[in-house]
Amino acid sequence: VQLARIVLEDPDDATQIHLLSINRNEDDILMMEELDRLARDHPGRFVVNYSLTGAEVRSDWEGYVGRGSVDMAKMWGGPIARAPPLPDGSKGPKIQGPLLGLLKEAGYDAADVFKY
Repeated sequence: VQLARIVLEDPDDATQIHLLSINRNEDDILMMEELDRLARDHPGRFVVNYSLTGAEVRSDWEGYVGRGSVDMAKMWGGPIARAPPLPDGSKGPKIQGPLLGLLKEAGYDAADVFKY
């Protein structure tokens, strides 16, 4: 959320943020009210989707239900826009681990994804 706030508060930054939050239960979603506020305040720049995996999801739940999948990453992850290389031709220093799993299978590159 802190990273999203920094990006969204910069009027010169047109970065779009797509967040997929997958949790067992609705009560497990951290900072849901803040995430929803960011989405309301920054339409088109901040998109959040929720999916629940628990056995008991309330009938009026407006989010999605199910575990993460390649299709989910493609549908909710937003378009893949490759960042231009730095002036030295590189993508910059690698400060995260390797990109594995669903996002890699969905076609994302490590440079496209911020992991924490």
